[in-house]
Amino acid sequence: MDRYLKLTLLIMLCNCTTLRSQYNWSKAADSAQLALTTQYWSAEEKYYTHDNEKNTAFDYWWNAHALDVLVDGYIRTKDAAYKQRMDELLTGMHKKNGDKWENNYYDDMEWLAMACIRAYDATKDKKYKDLAQTLWEMIKTGWTDVHGGGVMWAKDHPNSKNACSNGPACIIAARLYRLNKNKDDLNWAKKIYQWQKANLIDSTRGVVWDGVGNKKESATYTYNQGTWVGSGIELYTITRDAQYLSDAVRTASYVVTDRNRFSPNGILKGENSGDGGLFKGIFIRYLTQLLRDGRLKADIKSLYTSYLKTNGESVVSKAILRPVYLIGTNWVTPPATDKMDCSIQLSGIMLLEALAQLKL
Repeated sequence: MDRYLKLTLLIMLCNCTTLRSQYNWSKAADSAQLALTTQYWSAEEKYYTHDNEKNTAFDYWWNAHALDVLVDGYIRTKDAAYKQRMDELLTGMHKKNGDKWENNYYDDMEWLAMACIRAYDATKDKKYKDLAQTLWEMIKTGWTDVHGGGVMWAKDHPNSKNACSNGPACIIAARLYRLNKNKDDLNWAKKIYQWQKANLIDSTRGVVWDGVGNKKESATYTYNQGTWVGSGIELYTITRDAQYLSDAVRTASYVVTDRNRFSPNGILKGENSGDGGLFKGIFIRYLTQLLRDGRLKADIKSLYTSYLKTNGESVVSKAILRPVYLIGTNWVTPPATDKMDCSIQLSGIMLLEALAQLKL
């Protein structure tokens, strides 16, 4: 009987070990990061190309998110190769953008500013902080009185007061306040937050509309939900005002539990290729920050943890094209082809790096 019991326990232990190794998030993140390099990195021009086939176009905001995932890799591994690639990418982006940082799209500059602040936090390399500050000064010029305030999406679209240009702006202001303790930055963060809450948030569900004049259910995108969650957790961390946390939790919980639009079968929906390929990775990034930094109730924490693990397990077991380790836009099936946009791979990396960071 003792021998039988020992054998049973040994089998159970082996099964548990196998299950754990099957979902080694750090190894999965390493593989996905390597695929990003081998499939999309231009060694000559130092940027990530639009796709891994023939389109070598430079996408400013995609490369900003590439910087963000390099920061993820550096934080996780402390491997100097990530820092070197971050520096190379910054040089390449500047050159590909015409030897300047200014862009027609305010949100493009915002994504880069957010990534630069994280790069500075991780490396203490002052050039990233300086660039974030430079970008922030440009971004503030996008705030106008049209629609009662808000940052424009694009310089040539003065009526474009969109979620994608205001959620990130709030996050930048809050993060710069944490770094510099400049009260004006905190005032900006609060002002942007209050404008967005009054104009772009559904008061019953916490859903974030795409922009003023575009309150369509079909235009409720995952990335806008994510940056609203990020705005709330940033301001909650600074002020400890429970309303900010409540706002973030309401929106995050709606996305996680909604089985009609956002999370059919508990898996965050794909939003196609192109720019949409990036959308859900952005939501994952800020859900992760909420889970890490929010003082969440046990049931909410369990809900988010389970959701992230379910998505990660689905990606690793169903949505990766091997051996190249390309991740599809639909996290329940593998890609139909090995030719796809860089944006899609970036979203997958954000999920795997999040799971590795949280050690789930």
